[in-house]
Amino acid sequence: MKTWRMFLLLMMLVLLTACGGGNGSSAEEEYTVDEATGLPLNPETIPEGDFVVEATIASMNLTPQSAPEFVLRIPSGRTYRVRAQALPDILYDDDEAVGVANFVQGMVVRATVSQVVGGPETGNSRQFVTDDLIVVR
Repeated sequence: MKTWRMFLLLMMLVLLTACGGGNGSSAEEEYTVDEATGLPLNPETIPEGDFVVEATIASMNLTPQSAPEFVLRIPSGRTYRVRAQALPDILYDDDEAVGVANFVQGMVVRATVSQVVGGPETGNSRQFVTDDLIVVR
């Protein structure tokens, strides 16, 4: 009987160790903070709330022009699919308008990204949106 108790105690210790000690806390990613906004910059894991991405355009869907969608690749290689403001409202960082024909893959952009949970038609999926995407020259 004493052998079973020792075995169970040993198994509980092994399981607690494997689960991080059982203190209920999980390791959180430490984010680089964007100096201008105080928000996480180019996070690897999706944080709670808004965050900033400085990335290159990996691909894009410019239709409809009122709600274009960009796949943005951060330096680590992680991508975010982001719905942006209308194309005429997207500017270069010096406030010059970006013509629709000037959008190309590889452009460097910066955006503050918000998370929106879609309705039943999207399967209640999380969508990333921005209303301040700018093209960095």
